[in-house]
Amino acid sequence: MAPTDLYTQLNEAIGAHGAWKLRLRMAAQKGTSSEMIETAGDCHVCDFGRWLDSLPSHVRAQPEARQTIDLHAAFHTCAGRVAKIAAQGQKDTALAMLDHEFNEASNALKNAVVKWKLTAN
Repeated sequence: MAPTDLYTQLNEAIGAHGAWKLRLRMAAQKGTSSEMIETAGDCHVCDFGRWLDSLPSHVRAQPEARQTIDLHAAFHTCAGRVAKIAAQGQKDTALAMLDHEFNEASNALKNAVVKWKLTAN
């Protein structure tokens, strides 16, 4: 895999996962469906997750990749919890989770992606 391809994919991942916070905030405001809960909680269904799954094993074994894969899974686990709480009508709890737990998971993933990007050049 060319470093520019890796760099481009990692750049796109930052933007795509940033959009989750908006979607989850809207879900908390309005409630959400079980489909969103499943999608939010599954790290293998988003474009970035499918891309990570498709990486050759030697790329996935790199420390930066491993850390990103692990944090991506944690990000989606947290997103799934927020979506589930929102679906239960617990708006205030879901919003608080977004501002704390989800924000921490999001920042950790973003930092790992940035670190990986730096090694891709």
